[in-house]
Amino acid sequence: MFAKDRIVGLESQKSYADKVESGFFAKYLAGENILDVGFAGHEGTGQPIVANAIGIDINYPGYDGIRLPFDDESQDAVYSSHCYEHIADHINALKDWFRVLKVGGFIVLVVPHAHLFERRENLPSRWNADHKHFFTPGKLLSEIEAAFPPNTFRVRHLCDNDKGFDYAAMPQDPVGGCFEIELVLEKMPPLEWLPDNGNARSWTAGEFRAAIGDGAGAWRELDLTAAAPPHCWIYGPYAELSKGHFTVQMFLEAPDIGEQRIQRPILIDVAADLGQSVVAQALVTAENQDELFKRGYVELHFYNANHKAAYEFRMLFPEGAPFDGQLRFYGAKISMSRQIRFVDL
Repeated sequence: MFAKDRIVGLESQKSYADKVESGFFAKYLAGENILDVGFAGHEGTGQPIVANAIGIDINYPGYDGIRLPFDDESQDAVYSSHCYEHIADHINALKDWFRVLKVGGFIVLVVPHAHLFERRENLPSRWNADHKHFFTPGKLLSEIEAAFPPNTFRVRHLCDNDKGFDYAAMPQDPVGGCFEIELVLEKMPPLEWLPDNGNARSWTAGEFRAAIGDGAGAWRELDLTAAAPPHCWIYGPYAELSKGHFTVQMFLEAPDIGEQRIQRPILIDVAADLGQSVVAQALVTAENQDELFKRGYVELHFYNANHKAAYEFRMLFPEGAPFDGQLRFYGAKISMSRQIRFVDL
């Protein structure tokens, strides 16, 4: 399938036979649908990297230098050698390569190494006036990490290819051999979560707000016999949460409820958009009070689709005082969970 004597772009040609022998092409370019962006090379005589690849240059019908005229997730691989550094809007070009790539497909990206080819700190290039970017492995990876959400890709190969490079040559001298960075990215299946930003944790009662009542730090306490309780007693902490499924446990205690039954419900909910959008709620009633007060918490589950959206967790008395006595709130534990589970109200 991969002929070692195939004529491809000049820079790809230098290590082409090695990649055939090592199985590099068999591993990353074995699919049926492959694009080779910038395939002809500087000299304009190269063929696409493998026999079944479609060669893409600026004159390809429907291609504007950024957006490829191919459907989303239609390609098994996108290969590009010594072309990326010529694209002014290179990040958006890379995003479009990623768009057309199937899940499990590969982007094989080869660029000149700034320390091997350019051998100078800043543009312009001494060797190619059309170069618009200099790359080191670190810079290349940092740009890619900034361009794509976490866990949408994995780095499967990263290598400085310096085969035949003459390290005795001075920066101003032409040099032969290979002087490039090889990078392979695999497109991963989409996940329903992004990494935790630190707010999936235990929150003390003191980090919440209370309309009335005593206590701070360990707990907040409300005497339900003293006066009519507020409609909303506990609210906060307006935590910005990562995208994902969440479980929250709201810890509460009724130390002197005794044999009383709850007459009016306690409503506990999760709200976004400064309380305008309730995403989960649960009621403490006479039917479930024994179980809930015995375990000491009410548990709710919800999904946050908007990364870093702010949430508040509230305890309310929609119909007035639920019983006579003390009610304590000890804080909440927020954790990311595998999947959403709905509370049966």
